[in-house]
Amino acid sequence: MKNKIYKFFIYIFAINFLIISSALFIEYILKVKPCALCIYQRYPYYLILLLSALFFLKNNWKNQLMILIIVTSVGSFFIATYHVGIEYGLINELSSCKTEISKNMSKDVLLKELQNKLAPSCKEVSFKLFGLSLASINMIMSLILTILYYKIFSWTKKTSK
Repeated sequence: MKNKIYKFFIYIFAINFLIISSALFIEYILKVKPCALCIYQRYPYYLILLLSALFFLKNNWKNQLMILIIVTSVGSFFIATYHVGIEYGLINELSSCKTEISKNMSKDVLLKELQNKLAPSCKEVSFKLFGLSLASINMIMSLILTILYYKIFSWTKKTSK
């Protein structure tokens, strides 16, 4: 049983590493600039990477770590759902997501702002995969992973009795 738990934490780490690597590949290799919420959506994955790595140092904390991973994954789902809501116009953007340019702005200031390469608006979908925005894919993945993490947690609770 202990071997299976180790494998689960390796899988959790690998899945989250793959997700983060994909996001960084899209940003830095494919040169798709992320919006503010796209960046925020990465934080839960970083935290899950840390928590799953922590298991190998403190494997007697497996239940507590799984609970934190589940809570973090639920948070990831809500951030992604919020982002999808903004993309579809169901929710207003955060001020950090807006890239409005004042009509009274001088040409020099406007040019400087454009040269600074403002982050895109959270409403704009600049990259799609299988016809879905990355926020939509993240929302689906977060939901699937939350269910998977809960199943793993339930299994480890049953087998540790």
